[in-house]
Amino acid sequence: MRSFDCSAAEMVPIRLLVSIAIIAAIAVLLGVGIGMLRTNLAQHQVEQQCHDLIAALNTMVQGGAPRDLGDQFAPAGTTRALALSLPDSLVYLSFGGDPDVENTGALHSRVTNEGSVIYYRVDGGSKQVIWLSEERIRFREGTFSNTTWTLKGDAASYIIHRGGIITLVCELVEQDHVIYVLIHGNDGIKY
Repeated sequence: MRSFDCSAAEMVPIRLLVSIAIIAAIAVLLGVGIGMLRTNLAQHQVEQQCHDLIAALNTMVQGGAPRDLGDQFAPAGTTRALALSLPDSLVYLSFGGDPDVENTGALHSRVTNEGSVIYYRVDGGSKQVIWLSEERIRFREGTFSNTTWTLKGDAASYIIHRGGIITLVCELVEQDHVIYVLIHGNDGIKY
């Protein structure tokens, strides 16, 4: 007569639990990896859009003519309309300043580094910065006042709070012999 090994039957539930635990661990690692990949791809997309914008603005600054903000009858400065394709996971994209210095989520538009900097952050990622030459491009936010665009306040950076296709109008302006790139969003105002 054959003897039965009861210990083998007891191992089946243990093996099943171990297999389920391994599959769950692989699923968690796969989920984390996909999340990190999405974040990295979104950061790369924003960085590429910023480098394309910088190249276009460098050309504009080199060969363009600025508008004198002190003369209300001065002709328009060299202007470019630029479209940015930004990911939906964008938290902010700031031209000219760090909008979240304390990393609290409360954004402000103070200018840093003479406005020669771009900060951005995507959901799940950390704050990224692109430094520019202070003599070349100095970003400022513009405001529409009395049929012309002028600097907003003393000095404000321009902040984008959402993803999608964003159209920016950049104009070369001059105030007190300092040249700025004045940014205003295309918010339905006719130019």
